[in-house]
Parts: sequence; C-alpha cells; structure tokens
Amino acid sequence: MWPWMWGGMGMGWGMWIWFLLFIGCGWLFFMWWPRSYRYRPYQRYEEDPLEVAQMRLAKGEITPEEFERIRSKIES
Repeated sequence: MWPWMWGGMGMGWGMWIWFLLFIGCGWLFFMWWPRSYRYRPYQRYEEDPLEVAQMRLAKGEITPEEFERIRSKIES
C-alpha cells in the first residue's frame, strides 16, 4: 500500500480535500437554489411616481394644482 493513502482516518488528504469540496459545493447549491426562485416579500414593487400622483389626485389627497406641480417636476 502507498503511505500517502492512509494519511487521516483511513482516507488520504486528497480524499478529504475532495470530500470537503463536494460538501462545500452542495452547501452553496442548497443556499442558492431556494432563494433564487422563491417570493421575496421584502422586495417592494416600485410604482411610477406619476401613477402615485394620479392615484393621490383621484383620492382627493392633493389638488389639481399640486398634481400639475408634481407632474412638471417629474417630467423635467
């Protein structure tokens, strides 16, 4: 038998390196896969500022003059 094959607890050092590399890749895949395809509630849908101003005008929260001022600032 070759002496380098029995370096640590029955496995050679090279085998331990491959084992740890395999476990590390499995862990990375496990951590990446579920997060990349699931719904993330903390990511808000970003609305268009003009749409927000139109909704506020429709609800009566702002006056038509304020809406025109907001629209002119957004479009400039």
